[in-house]
Amino acid sequence: MVSIKPVFIAIIGLCALSFSACCAEQKQPEATPRAQSDVWFPMVETDWAVYMDAPSYHFALAKEYLQLKEYSKASSELKLGNSFLIFQKDRLSVISKQVEDLSNSMLTSKGEDTSELNAVTLSALNVINNKYAMVPVDVGATAVFEYSYKYHFDRAKSELGENDRSKAALDIRKAASFMKLKAAYTRHFAKTELDSTVSEMKTLASRVESGTVKDAKELDKAFQKAINVFSKKKE
Repeated sequence: MVSIKPVFIAIIGLCALSFSACCAEQKQPEATPRAQSDVWFPMVETDWAVYMDAPSYHFALAKEYLQLKEYSKASSELKLGNSFLIFQKDRLSVISKQVEDLSNSMLTSKGEDTSELNAVTLSALNVINNKYAMVPVDVGATAVFEYSYKYHFDRAKSELGENDRSKAALDIRKAASFMKLKAAYTRHFAKTELDSTVSEMKTLASRVESGTVKDAKELDKAFQKAINVFSKKKE
């Protein structure tokens, strides 16, 4: 005669195992795949040129200030130029580390899912592609853009005060380019408002050149309106 007690214990044990497996399955977090729907905005050639010229622009000013024995300003300009080099170095380091980590994980993992491989390698290739060079990489360095557009707008105000309208207009356009670069890099913007803002800044630059803008207060007003675009919700 088969003993009921061992069978009963076995059944309880199986139930416990099933319950534990069920709980483990429920508690296990879902894999969070890399966002593959990220939109990387192509760079306009003129904006990319402003970005690429930034180090040499600041280094040239550093030389001018050094020759004038304005050592503090020369040092500041060198640091500004170097900030772009550091920004690129940090971005490349992050992407390179992602590729290396993925490579190492493949030595121990199993499976044929290529989604993460596709995402990581696509980022790695596009981060050095001029067309998509502003691929967002989490290096906490977006200040390089924000500082730059403020820097160029301050220069525009100073140049307008000196009645150098050509340089003032050029710096307004550079400020607009850096705003677009920041928007492309952070993906935080309302596109309609950004397009409108850039158009207004280009018009402002033309008005400065033509002499219809007389007061730096008008520049301040226009610039404040422009930077407010980043406080709006992205479309």
